[in-house]
Amino acid sequence: MRVLHIDVKSDNQTCLMAVAQLEIEIDACKLGGYNALKVIHGYGSHGVGGAIKKDIHTRLKQMKAQKQILDYIPCEQWTPNNPKRAMAIKCCDELLADSDLRMLNSGVTIVLI
Repeated sequence: MRVLHIDVKSDNQTCLMAVAQLEIEIDACKLGGYNALKVIHGYGSHGVGGAIKKDIHTRLKQMKAQKQILDYIPCEQWTPNNPKRAMAIKCCDELLADSDLRMLNSGVTIVLI
């Protein structure tokens, strides 16, 4: 049960570049035996979600519908009563130790592979 971490916000990437990196890293996770991908995308200058976060979530929604990923969880939804959280922990208990998740960091999303 392993988690791969990527940071698409700190390289001043465009939305297209960030989404392309996301897709590449998801493929790498599948090949490398990872159960989850932690995507650090930032939360925009107003704290409600920047363009990269929105585009990444749009692409993840498509990938889930196409069964390319199991699911994804924006960290602001990492609450004890969220069934996706329980599924994520079952898939990868290493996520329990992640401080961004405990703080409900809206600049992070977890992708379940």
